Amino acid sequence: MDVSVIIPVYNNEEYLEKCLNSIINQTTDYKYEIIVINDGSTDNSLDILKKYKNKIKLIDQENKGPGAARNAGLLVAKGKYLMFIDGDDYVSSDFIEKMIDTLENNKSDIVICDFYRVNNDNISYLSKGKAGIYYKGKINDVLLMDFHSCNKAFKKELFKNLKYPEGMFYEDVVLISKVLLRALKIVKINNPLYYYRNNVKGTTNVINYTNYDIYEAINMIESDFKKNGYLEEIEYMYINGVLVDLLIKIIKSNDPDKRTKFYKLKNEIIDKYPSWYKNKYIKSCKFLKRMYLYCLKKDYYKLINFMFNK
Repeated sequence: MDVSVIIPVYNNEEYLEKCLNSIINQTTDYKYEIIVINDGSTDNSLDILKKYKNKIKLIDQENKGPGAARNAGLLVAKGKYLMFIDGDDYVSSDFIEKMIDTLENNKSDIVICDFYRVNNDNISYLSKGKAGIYYKGKINDVLLMDFHSCNKAFKKELFKNLKYPEGMFYEDVVLISKVLLRALKIVKINNPLYYYRNNVKGTTNVINYTNYDIYEAINMIESDFKKNGYLEEIEYMYINGVLVDLLIKIIKSNDPDKRTKFYKLKNEIIDKYPSWYKNKYIKSCKFLKRMYLYCLKKDYYKLINFMFNK
């Protein structure tokens, strides 16, 4: 078996058939298996999956989250290579062919492609970083691209003795960072072969434990980054993931205690990285992000609150 494609599914009935058809109808000579994990769906996802029982390997389990679902797929995967798709996304017809060709032609361990972002009927190109070949010890740029499981193909051996953390929202950040650090050679291509559906449910003005998962995930990988010499990269992950993304979610929330939470997180990061504002990657940020970070450095809380809640 050349490739194992692992698809965790949870309440994806609206988009599931498009997802499955896109991977079943691949134009490729590579032999691949499709492992679908129904993670305790409460809608009609399981009924839809049963219609595909002759074309997929179906694992039906109680709801444990995407990390546990992917782990269940990893346990039974027989392919030399691994690929992941989320149940509400879909892929191009040459996804497997181009990704695995790139792996084999370059004798690399991982290949990364770009995305199309799908928002209702709007599809936009989403670049995930500079194309090129990156070698172990010099993957600084790769570590700032993303930690999605789904726009990549991996040699399965990279996952040996590794598991996705379970019960987390940002489980990809933890495991995929470890896999990237293990790789000897990584290839990034510009081809947008993966269609990521911007399927946001719920409301942005509610702060719950999943929002803070990004902070926990970065804490979990910090020592690995430092051990491998990626000091500015892990510092920037705290800047981008916590000082930017998480603090802005807090400031936009209706939480009556948001000011206290805002300063608690801000002070924790600044105590850990007191020279954070000198991080070299801030210079390449877009103007609005740099303006926000300047306001954060100057402690213009009222201005920040006004900016995001006017």
